[in-house]
Amino acid sequence: MKRLTNCMTTATAVLMMTAGAVSAQSILKAEVPFAFYVGGKVMEPGTIRVRLLGGNTSSVALIVDNFNARRSYIVLPKSTGDAPKQWIASGVPKLGFDCSTGACILVQAWAGQGYAYQFYRPKTRGGEMHLTEIVMKPDKAD
Repeated sequence: MKRLTNCMTTATAVLMMTAGAVSAQSILKAEVPFAFYVGGKVMEPGTIRVRLLGGNTSSVALIVDNFNARRSYIVLPKSTGDAPKQWIASGVPKLGFDCSTGACILVQAWAGQGYAYQFYRPKTRGGEMHLTEIVMKPDKAD
């Protein structure tokens, strides 16, 4: 009986910690005025909601959602690292798009703290990137 009580107590504690972690995940919102590629798929302009899935850097995925267009994509980062110094100085969550080829591609995301996530993009001829930044704000879950 004592063993069952210990197991139930442990299970309850784990469930409470997991529920707290899930509810602590924030949804960020950005108004993106142009169509862009995310994970090789086209996302229409509009209100974009971004949510980070996972807790550690080795197993993170980003959900990019355009509710009005009824499209959601999950994209895996190719790497993590420090956000650009200007982003850190502002402390404001941002999305970074490479628009150097004429079509914009989501290449970076930062939630305002911690790591910035870089995503795959095609190589450009000149190697230069034209970074367009969009500010994200916290969004209340619908």
